[in-house]
Amino acid sequence: MTYLTRYRPWSNVLSLPQELDRWMDEAFGTRDWFRTADRQWFPAADVSETPDFLTLRLEVPGMATEDIKIGVENNTLTVRGEKKHETKTEDETFYRSERSYGAFERAFSLPGYVDKEDVHAKLEDGVLTIRLPRREEAKSREIAIEGGDLTKEIES
Repeated sequence: MTYLTRYRPWSNVLSLPQELDRWMDEAFGTRDWFRTADRQWFPAADVSETPDFLTLRLEVPGMATEDIKIGVENNTLTVRGEKKHETKTEDETFYRSERSYGAFERAFSLPGYVDKEDVHAKLEDGVLTIRLPRREEAKSREIAIEGGDLTKEIES
């Protein structure tokens, strides 16, 4: 019995990108070794809330306070900065660089109950903490229950 195999001249050419990825993976240990510079960097953020404050924490390792700008406009808090690349020596050859560098910008929508005039920020151990207090009238409070007929008091 004879089997016929269809001749597909482009099949080898079309599989070339996958083969190159496989070779790079074997040689350098990852497929993304050449794509790391193209990634856009922005610091990871945690947002938490207590009865008194809204708190944002951003990871900005290796950055100084003069490299970061914080602004509030309308109901948006914006954090901008630039993480500068360390200086290289002439005899240093990089085989892999996974840390991110460059400019970033993060914007956070703020709820209406935040006092935008009393924002405090602190940079410590590579973590930028921004604390936004609640406005006094927005804080929850307990209402006392009175006896008697409330409708008569409202009408008078």
